[in-house]
Amino acid sequence: MKKLSIYKIMSSDGKQQIGITIKAGSPEYYVIREFKPARWDARLRLWLIPYTTADWQEFKLRFPDYSFIIQTGDYTGKPQSSSNDKKPKKSIKQTVEKVLSPDQYDALNKMKERLIIKQYSTKTFRNYCSCWIEFMTYYKDRKVSALTKDDIRRYLMYKIQEHGISESTQNCIINAIKFYYEQVEGWERFVVHDLRPKKAHKLPGFLDKAAVERLLKASGNLKHRCMLQLIYSAGLRLGECTGMKVRDIDPEQCLIRVRGGKGKKDRIVMLSSKFSRTLQEYLVQYKPDYWLFEGQDGGRYSDRSVQNVLKKAVIQSGVDEDTTVHTLRHSFATQLILNGTDIRAVQELLGHSSIKTTTIYTHITDRMKSGIRSPLDDLDI
Repeated sequence: MKKLSIYKIMSSDGKQQIGITIKAGSPEYYVIREFKPARWDARLRLWLIPYTTADWQEFKLRFPDYSFIIQTGDYTGKPQSSSNDKKPKKSIKQTVEKVLSPDQYDALNKMKERLIIKQYSTKTFRNYCSCWIEFMTYYKDRKVSALTKDDIRRYLMYKIQEHGISESTQNCIINAIKFYYEQVEGWERFVVHDLRPKKAHKLPGFLDKAAVERLLKASGNLKHRCMLQLIYSAGLRLGECTGMKVRDIDPEQCLIRVRGGKGKKDRIVMLSSKFSRTLQEYLVQYKPDYWLFEGQDGGRYSDRSVQNVLKKAVIQSGVDEDTTVHTLRHSFATQLILNGTDIRAVQELLGHSSIKTTTIYTHITDRMKSGIRSPLDDLDI
């Protein structure tokens, strides 16, 4: 088992962090680079992550085949742990080794290496590995290289009929399997379109200006109000909001830099003048250090917490109960197009790879602006 050295670090503002020694250019280096809570400290020559149970557990999931040596000397201590952590647990590696055959375990390691080399995100790494492990365990006594497309079809039928998986889960399973056979086994392009679920053509939900105004005014908490204003004012995804760093806001040029968006793409969006005033008030009161929005124990504010903030604001404001964080992004795009913004500009602001994704908003706005009357309105009833 490989080993990593860790230290307990006290930052200048009194916040505790975990320091990890990782050599530049090593396989571990490319893994931690994709771990969003981590940052490089050039002075200490360490990678630092927040000293919290949640971030520590997420970090360990990213390094399942490693043991951690707590170093003494200049830095001492170990990360916080919950009461559940006191019980002896089997490592993830031991659990995986127990359910997989040697051939399957080797296939899993090859897949991990390929994902690291291709620098896939932490979320994709975790989802692909999880789907791949479950697929292999279904065919416990079969060699991975001997499985066929019919085997994949039978497995998907089993997951749909017995587990009632969603369309997104089905696509994730297919993507993981496709990745292994194309990227690891070197098969030619693995055509699986006939295994994909039928794509739903849903119009995005959005709020009108009055509803957005009620929603953004509903929260009395400055931090919560700042989060929701940021998402709506710049059309951000949930992860882009929680992943925003203090240095990503450029008030002098009135710009926000969105780093590592969907598809690992960066983009530039506008900094609203009204949001800028709220932001300055927030920065003075909360004094965030690294992440723009930090949790109570330091470190990055969780996606779940932002969802809870939005849910509370929805109840308080009385807007559509189906409103989600993503509804604010849809509302941003819809209002821009209603205001006459060029669709190519909207595409850039949203970070869409294809213009086809953005044109869905024109379906809504064209109908809203058409003025077409229903035939019923001409009847004398």
